[in-house]
Amino acid sequence: MRRIFMKPTKYRLLIGSLYFNYIFQGMAAIILSQNMTELKNQWQASTTQVTLVMSAIGFGRILSLYFSGYFSDTFGRRKTVIIAILSYALFFFGVLYSPNYQTAFFFAMFGGVSNAFLDTSTYPTLVEAYPDEKTNSSLSVLNKAFISLGQFILPFITRFLLKEELFFGWPFILCAVCLLANLGYLAFAKFPPLSSLPTEIVDEPISSSSKIINRGIFKIDGIALLVFSFVSVSIFNIFILWIPQYAEAMHVASHENSLIFVSLYSVGSFVSVFFTSGIVKKGVNIPKLISFCVAISGLSLVWMLLSPSFISTVIAALAIGIFAAGGIWQLGLALMLELFPSRKGRYTSYYSLATSTSVMITPYITGIISNKGMEYVFWFDVFLILLGFIASLVIQQRYKFLNLEKPIKN
Repeated sequence: MRRIFMKPTKYRLLIGSLYFNYIFQGMAAIILSQNMTELKNQWQASTTQVTLVMSAIGFGRILSLYFSGYFSDTFGRRKTVIIAILSYALFFFGVLYSPNYQTAFFFAMFGGVSNAFLDTSTYPTLVEAYPDEKTNSSLSVLNKAFISLGQFILPFITRFLLKEELFFGWPFILCAVCLLANLGYLAFAKFPPLSSLPTEIVDEPISSSSKIINRGIFKIDGIALLVFSFVSVSIFNIFILWIPQYAEAMHVASHENSLIFVSLYSVGSFVSVFFTSGIVKKGVNIPKLISFCVAISGLSLVWMLLSPSFISTVIAALAIGIFAAGGIWQLGLALMLELFPSRKGRYTSYYSLATSTSVMITPYITGIISNKGMEYVFWFDVFLILLGFIASLVIQQRYKFLNLEKPIKN
């Protein structure tokens, strides 16, 4: 009997090329904060104005989040990833050569557009290329691993340029050129057909007799998970945006050496995504794991703030990478879909919208707070962690009440 599904090996080069893009998505997330001083001088802008430019990335993602999915399903994955890469090129070149922060804000929105289009082209392609494989957890691991790789490499490049007194904009140019070179392959690569998924899974209507019932109450469980989605992303986003400035202000490290703390965070994140995937498969209680990770993240930041030193900052960087950025956001999404299985697309969009809102507003808020002192930025992060911990306890108790204390099946 002929196999229905194509061999996964047929698309390995394509998948590798798609994940290559995520190295530069990781760099895009931190490249503005890594070069904040230089950009402030170029734009004659204040710290708050530069963080407003950072917020534009989240704003661009919110604006394009719905349309990017529609475009991908309607016009295909290839065209969608082409738009993603061209948008990233506009982001890197546009921000670098902007004469003021207002112009940079416009081009920074393309960073959010490209983020949305890259996700909505890559994940469907992976599922269509491997329709008979249980790849949900491994896909999340690889995605986060490549992002962490980019965030590990960039601080070393930036540090080298600072020490050698070279043009700070070379990483912007390098990212754009590498993405455009990858586009040269993707523009002609063979993508799996949109019909790779079995039609009975995609198109079969749900009859009234087989209607899926939500197990959670959105006003309780849903809101708690949205709060967690917002907080879980805020924890590490605030950290990677501001830890270089904090380390320098607290005299923990020099300006060029302070950038390395982001690389340490990335090492923790890279290792943790594999570790988290492994322990989840062994049947650990997901809500309890989330509460534990949030608590450790908060304690590490409190220690860093109460006793600022090189060691405490290193420990905090590793702890945030391991416990806040190692996959707990994805676990929260898995809980959302388990509690609300009736409209998975809708509830996924709610969860992602909370994330995008965080990416949009936290840079600007922390930019305002930073004028009072860098330590206040991280006390604000601790406050958000406390909110997230309370939300995780609500989720934990509700999960127990609903008798769902079992491993999440990926």
